[in-house]
Amino acid sequence: MLLLALDTSTRQASLAICTEDELLGEYTWHVGNNHSVELLARIQRIIAECNKTMQDIDVLAVATGPGSFNGVRVAVSAAKAFAFSLHKPIVGVGTLDIIAAQQQHWHGPICSILEAGRSELYAACYTVDKTGNSNGDIIYSMRKLSDYLLLSPQQLTSYLQEQASTWFGVPGERELPLFLFCGEISLASRQALFAQMQEKCVFVNSLQATRKASVLAMLALRRLHDGKEDNPMLLEPLYLRRPSITTSTRKQPLLGGISNRPADHSPTGPSKTEREEGALRH
Repeated sequence: MLLLALDTSTRQASLAICTEDELLGEYTWHVGNNHSVELLARIQRIIAECNKTMQDIDVLAVATGPGSFNGVRVAVSAAKAFAFSLHKPIVGVGTLDIIAAQQQHWHGPICSILEAGRSELYAACYTVDKTGNSNGDIIYSMRKLSDYLLLSPQQLTSYLQEQASTWFGVPGERELPLFLFCGEISLASRQALFAQMQEKCVFVNSLQATRKASVLAMLALRRLHDGKEDNPMLLEPLYLRRPSITTSTRKQPLLGGISNRPADHSPTGPSKTEREEGALRH
């Protein structure tokens, strides 16, 4: 089974081609705000370097967010387009899940984080169970402890400390495991988190927390084997809040904003055209 995995959730992007047992190729790079410009060119390049064609792809995997509003949409739209045109299955995986899965060797709780702007963080908490199979392979099973969260650093640390006893407390024992923070965390957010948690947490550095599409592919394969294939008609980016929409004088007529019409002007027809509604949606 040949899988193509796409992740453009933030200013860091990654894509990979792999089978169930072998990584054939992977790119991870700083894409900035050029997701739509660079993604397709990188896909063409990695497909050629692996001596494959798009028709060889059996499954599409895509990171669904949260993350950059436009960035997440680029990978999701591309993956859905490929799934429709190639008649292939598609599997969506949360971006915070990918971040946590890269730290699956950690023995305590994992809190994956992305900057959400407005001094807030996207976050989710996980724990990993380790077992072995009949072949002697280690099997890591990630279990989600919380919903996807949108909180300030102070609210997040309060939430974690409130929930820690429920998640991990043992009657008669007060000591709780360290939380591992990982993801794209700014210096200001890190300082705010550490100020509240102190010796109750540790951090993964930015390089070690870099998201890799091969991890996305691994999670997607597990979901596929569990029968959790997504419907490309229904698969959507995961947004925890609506995007900020600003208007300019140039775009006001399209967005139904204030224009230079006379005050007593009464437009004919509906107040919001289909085109205006589309502009507001997208």
